[in-house]
Amino acid sequence: MADGRTALIVGASRGIGLGLAKDLRARGWRVTGTVRRPEDEAALREAGIEVERADIADAASADTLIERVSAPLDLLVVNAGVSGPRHASVEEVTAEELGELMMTNAAGPVRLARRLLAAGKITDGGTVALMSSTMGSVSDNKSGGYDLYRMSKAALNMAVRSLDAELKGRARVLSLHPGWVQTDMGGPNAPLSVEDSARGLASVLERGEGVPPFVDYKGDALPW
Repeated sequence: MADGRTALIVGASRGIGLGLAKDLRARGWRVTGTVRRPEDEAALREAGIEVERADIADAASADTLIERVSAPLDLLVVNAGVSGPRHASVEEVTAEELGELMMTNAAGPVRLARRLLAAGKITDGGTVALMSSTMGSVSDNKSGGYDLYRMSKAALNMAVRSLDAELKGRARVLSLHPGWVQTDMGGPNAPLSVEDSARGLASVLERGEGVPPFVDYKGDALPW
């Protein structure tokens, strides 16, 4: 059990974020999860998870969240993310669509992590984990397609690498791949349940040394 350890899961209203918050709480963590809408709070509260409101793409909302984080965090997980415009086309994308996608999937998560670190809200030796995807791997892209989503996750991975280099070991920084999961984004045909993905991710996050910087829910290293 991890009694006394604290975690903040940003984007915990449903899917992987909610599953991970519940799994960590069951392991004894004190967990706070963020939602954007009041109607999403009930599932977290029923599981004994504290709730805050935050919109990862809104700097003012993120700053309010940072002010409200009281205890130093042992773990920050930023799970917020969107798939992008339905057309998924570089040829058709507008500046507004691309801006929203990159802010939500790449810039917003890293901005929040940086500001929490600067405010001293993450313990020395703590973990900062940002939800990425194998679709953000440049060397693993053998099929093409989904260019906009791939771009956003590749940008996130680059920002994670930069943050890790700058912290010089002050905190562990990870890019997480949850697998292809049965969520709104993954669809019903995905091979992995939310519970299985969350269980694997929680186990990876509880491990000490030896976790690869770009890692999947099984603990396996992924290529950048």
